[in-house]
Amino acid sequence: MHLNFKERAVTGHYLTFMKQSKRVGAKEPERVLMGQRLLIVFAVMFSIGVVWCSAAVHGEGIGLNVNAEKAWNMVLDKADAQTRRSLQQSYESAGKWKIQKEMWEQKTKQLRTENAAVLVQLKKRIRDTDAAKLAALQETLEHTQARYEPLFQLYTSLNKQRSAAKAVQNKEWSAAVRAQTDKLKSIVQLAREDIRAKKKDLAEARKRKNTEVKRLRTMLKGTGTVKKQIQTARKQVSLSRERYSNVLRSFKQTLKKGQPARVLNALGSVVSSAERWASANRNLYTLEQKVTAIYVKVSQEIKSSS
Repeated sequence: MHLNFKERAVTGHYLTFMKQSKRVGAKEPERVLMGQRLLIVFAVMFSIGVVWCSAAVHGEGIGLNVNAEKAWNMVLDKADAQTRRSLQQSYESAGKWKIQKEMWEQKTKQLRTENAAVLVQLKKRIRDTDAAKLAALQETLEHTQARYEPLFQLYTSLNKQRSAAKAVQNKEWSAAVRAQTDKLKSIVQLAREDIRAKKKDLAEARKRKNTEVKRLRTMLKGTGTVKKQIQTARKQVSLSRERYSNVLRSFKQTLKKGQPARVLNALGSVVSSAERWASANRNLYTLEQKVTAIYVKVSQEIKSSS
C-alpha cells in the first residue's frame, strides 16, 4: 500500500505516540484507547485537509455553472503564465473563503440551537430554585398544624364550656373547666409559637428564593446586549451575502468578455466579498459564544446556590 506525504505523517505521529506510551509504562487498555482516539483525531484532521484542498483546487462553492466554467477555462487558455497563476490563486482563495463561510454558518446554527435548548432548561431551573427546601418546610408546617389541631379543638371546647358555666352561674362546673383550661393554656401557647416559627421559616425561605430568582434572572438578561449585537451582525451577514451575489454576477458577466486582466480584477472583488462574508459569519458565531458563556455562568451560579 502506497501512502502519500500526509498519510505517512499521520501514521508516523501515531506510531511515535504508541512507542512513547509504551516507554512510560502506560496501562495497556488506556494506551490502546488513547491511541484509538488520537488516530481518530488525526483521521478527521486529515479528512478536513483533503476536503479543503480539493475544494480550493476545483473552486467548489464559488457558484459557477457549466457555461461559466467553460468561459473560465477559455480565459485561462488566453492568459499568460503569470496571469494564469494569479487567476488560479484568486479562484482558490475565493473557494476557501466560501468554505469558511459555510463552516461558520453551520457552527453558528448548531450553537444557536443548543443555546435555545439551554435557555429553556435554565428558566426551569431558576423557577425551581429551592423547590425541595420549600416543599419540605411546607410539609413540616402542615404536619405541625395537624399535630396540634386536636389540642386547639379541646382548648376551644373548654373555653366554650367555661363561658356556658359562667352564664348559668354553676360554680363547680366553672371551677372544673377553669382548672383544665389553665393547665392547657401554656401548652397551647407553646404550640402556637411552634407554628409561628414554622411559618416564619417558610416565609424567610420564600423570600430568599425570590431574591435568588431575581438575581439569576438578572444575570440571564445579560444576554440582551449580546442579542442586540447578534441582530446587527445578522444584518451584516445579509448585506455581505447580497454583496457577494452582486459581485459574483458581475464576475460572470466579465468572464463572457474573455479578457484575462479584467477577469482577474473582477475575481479580486469576488475574493474580497467572500472574505467579508466569511468574517461576518465568524463574528456571528463569536457573539453566539458570548451567549453560551453567560448561560454557563448562570448554570454555575444555580449549581452553587443549590
